[in-house]
Amino acid sequence: MAIEKMRLCNIVGSMPDLEEALSRCVASGVFHPEMAIDTSEKNGRFAPLPGENQAAGPLKLLFDLAEDLELKLQAAPGEGLDPVSAGQRVAEIRQNIQDLSDERRALRDSIAQHKQATSLITHVQGLDVPFDQLFNAQYVKVRFGRLPVDSYQKLSFYDDETFFFVDFDHDSSDYWGFYFAPSAKIAVVDDIFRSLYFERLWIPEYAHSKPEEALQTISDSLTKERERLEAVNQELKEIKAKKEGELNRCYTALKAADDAFGIRKYVAVANSHFYLEGFVPERLVKKLTDSLESLQSVNVSVQPVDANPSLTPPTRLRNGWFSRPFETFVRMYGTPSYYEYDPTLLVALTYTLLFGIMFGDLGQGALVWLLGLAMDKIKKMDFGKILQRLGISSMVFGFAYGSVFGLEHLLDPVFKAMGFAGKPIEVFESHTTNKLLIAALFVGAGMISIAMVMNIVTGLRHKNYEKAFFGNNGLAGLVLYLGAVIGISLTMLTSVNVLNPLFIIFIIVVPVLLIFFREPLAKLCAGHKKVVFEDGFGSFFIENFFEMLEYLLSYLSNSMSFLRVGGFILSHAGMMAVVLSLSEMMSGGGSIVVMVLGNLFVMALEGMIAGIQVLRLEFYEIFSRFYSGEGKEYAPLTISCKAAEAAAAEAAAK
Repeated sequence: MAIEKMRLCNIVGSMPDLEEALSRCVASGVFHPEMAIDTSEKNGRFAPLPGENQAAGPLKLLFDLAEDLELKLQAAPGEGLDPVSAGQRVAEIRQNIQDLSDERRALRDSIAQHKQATSLITHVQGLDVPFDQLFNAQYVKVRFGRLPVDSYQKLSFYDDETFFFVDFDHDSSDYWGFYFAPSAKIAVVDDIFRSLYFERLWIPEYAHSKPEEALQTISDSLTKERERLEAVNQELKEIKAKKEGELNRCYTALKAADDAFGIRKYVAVANSHFYLEGFVPERLVKKLTDSLESLQSVNVSVQPVDANPSLTPPTRLRNGWFSRPFETFVRMYGTPSYYEYDPTLLVALTYTLLFGIMFGDLGQGALVWLLGLAMDKIKKMDFGKILQRLGISSMVFGFAYGSVFGLEHLLDPVFKAMGFAGKPIEVFESHTTNKLLIAALFVGAGMISIAMVMNIVTGLRHKNYEKAFFGNNGLAGLVLYLGAVIGISLTMLTSVNVLNPLFIIFIIVVPVLLIFFREPLAKLCAGHKKVVFEDGFGSFFIENFFEMLEYLLSYLSNSMSFLRVGGFILSHAGMMAVVLSLSEMMSGGGSIVVMVLGNLFVMALEGMIAGIQVLRLEFYEIFSRFYSGEGKEYAPLTISCKAAEAAAAEAAAK
């Protein structure tokens, strides 16, 4: 539950060492750059760095080459080439395979055209006239194509027109054939057939003879072209096998140069010196300084994170093995700012707890755990790790409920052996139902209170006294909320009545007044000697009166939202009771099938709904009280083709 501490690093050096310095910053994988030219005190002396990306052209050529060779480029281990040599080698290899690539492209186009021609000519195999003779008639024009079935029936409406349609083939949707018309009337006939949705098609010019002969000629050409294409593909495969390692090394060198050029926008220059500014995790500063140490003209100045007030430090989350997968949920809401608390551990604990309560079943929880294990080990998905934790929580609460795949009394012998008279929690008993709902409310009140405490601490860290002391989620709000919860609980659940005048004055009235007058009180705490209501006291009073009502209603609605936790316990048990009833209505194998399918259905439906509802509670009832999520992600410079490898190595190191 921590945001990693950062340091601000300023890098200054002579221009001849710029490219090497940039390459080393990228290679270190720890430097998060900022726009140095935007820093106000440097605008007068520093200017943006000019230049042209020399790696862009060779890199594009390499991508085209890889496409021709059907090669998936990847980072090559070991020593790479320099960008200039890499570009030269790519150009040489591209030149060597250019003729083969062009020939393969031409063969593929020709084969595609021949296939299309075969498909068309097949529909007119009954024609006993050569195509040349048919289409070269002097006084008659011929059109080939297909006519929808509905339109074919309408041809009888045009018996008085000077054309006729001859079909040679048809299917359920179209008739294939020719229509013939005098040359002088062809324009009118074309309009008629266009209105009938006739789709005109063209017989290839190289089909001169009768359809059967043309098909044979095309078939012979296809055979030769396919044989040649296979030979060309084999030659390219052999070249790929020989050049794959070299091309990957070229890719590594060119991509590194391209990425290094991409960070030139962060560089400011003045006279013969360059300036680079950025953030580095405190524990990794030495890695950056060591990488630049051998460059004599380069100097690295390590400063506190807030040394430049115009820059916002980036956020890098650093959590333990249990909570790390839940960073996904935190980022869905927004990255925490550098000066906020990282709520990941809170999310991990509360999400796991609430899901287990709502989806408590020993057998189904075990299946959820196995599914998560498979997703984690096979697909390497963080969500698989989350499912493992949720599955264990479901198993724990399922054991407490005595539920195994909906069988509510399967574990009774185990409980008796442990000294219990029965199940620890009998969900279907009427008095248990009330207790579950009340317990859900107390769980919600506890989580809301924790969120308020975190808001108070955050406000104190930022010296925001309105937020820390007088806000609806500050100390005044916490006293009011807990006072109301304790007062109502003791009055309704016990015979103790704490709602006496002192309690009402100091626990209810005073906090309400503090929240109501939070703005002027915060100004007084900040040192303002006189508080002025800009729009008048009347406007201030009306605005804060309605805001106060909204706050009070939010306390109630947020607390009541947690009733769904208890409701889902009953819902889950009820759905499984229906499955058991349906299973008992069947006999033999049918009973087992219903039991299996019913469990799978309930797991899919209830699991998804419970997961969404818990996430809603996290975002709307807890996060909204203390968390802004307006930070920016730590994004160090890296060679992009190695980013995935670096991320995997970092995860393993954690």
